[in-house]
Amino acid sequence: MKSRLCFLVLLLFSFFAYGNEVRILSFDGGGVRGVISLDLLKKIEHETGLQPLSDFEVYAGTSTGSIIAVLLALGKRTDFILQSYEELSSKVFSDENTLHLFKPKYDHKKLKHQLKKLIRSCGHDENILVKDLPKKVVIPTVKLNDPETKNWHLEVIENISENGGNIRVVDAILESTAAPTYFSSEHDHVDGGMGMKDPSLAALLSIFDPLKHDLKDFIILALGTGYSERSIKTNEDWGIAQWMGTGSKASGDSPLLSLVLDVESQIPSNVLTKLLGDRFLKIDFPLRDAISLDDYKNIKILMRDTDEFVSKNPKNWNAVITWVSSHFNAPI
Repeated sequence: MKSRLCFLVLLLFSFFAYGNEVRILSFDGGGVRGVISLDLLKKIEHETGLQPLSDFEVYAGTSTGSIIAVLLALGKRTDFILQSYEELSSKVFSDENTLHLFKPKYDHKKLKHQLKKLIRSCGHDENILVKDLPKKVVIPTVKLNDPETKNWHLEVIENISENGGNIRVVDAILESTAAPTYFSSEHDHVDGGMGMKDPSLAALLSIFDPLKHDLKDFIILALGTGYSERSIKTNEDWGIAQWMGTGSKASGDSPLLSLVLDVESQIPSNVLTKLLGDRFLKIDFPLRDAISLDDYKNIKILMRDTDEFVSKNPKNWNAVITWVSSHFNAPI
């Protein structure tokens, strides 16, 4: 009798412990490189049986990741999102403004039209609000004009708090994807990647309630979008021209801008590793070539890089598969 009572107590405890568990799937910003996150997710699904639509309670996404997060919240599978993602990229980034030195490179109205079309294809009204999404989402963006603080700051759109998510899904995505120089600002907001390229920490902070949760209740799988290997190997006596990218040894973006954004993007992973330990996993890897966020013609190269990362790093990839299998009860 006593042993049966103990068993029931343990069973009840397990039930409530599982019921409080919050599993978060997080997607970095990175333009067309978001295809890397989707390809990684597809490979993990194939090898572990992971079910993104049922194995996670919350989807977090910054910039391009916000599109993926929303589509998952709308119940779409990875294959559908990957195909839609490629089509969206080619339609939005194929027609650039020839005067983009003085104007945004792309027309945000075209992106808005394609996003509305995509939402309708999911069987939902194009004007659906974030608060009405079937699943929980967290979408960082940056507000340019706060009347109270007289300053710009990170703002997080979510449908977790009681009054959260009172904004159209299409507007939330447009705000989080409004990358400076690529798109115009949207409702006084710009790309969330300017403040939090990796939204995993924003997701935890949006959900965590010390009266309801313990940190051990959280499991976070964060998927990166690849990164270019960059470093300054010697002491350099640089001025504005070099740091801003003209006449420097660095290729691609401005070394100063890259330095600020790259270091900032590492903070969420560093913090979450300390807070959650083994219950947090970030997957990211260096790209063979630098590919800009609008280079849709090289999507196949990005998928090639993902294949190479998996095949050439079997130890690391096996660790990923083992982690997912152990935390989501999926067979190895």
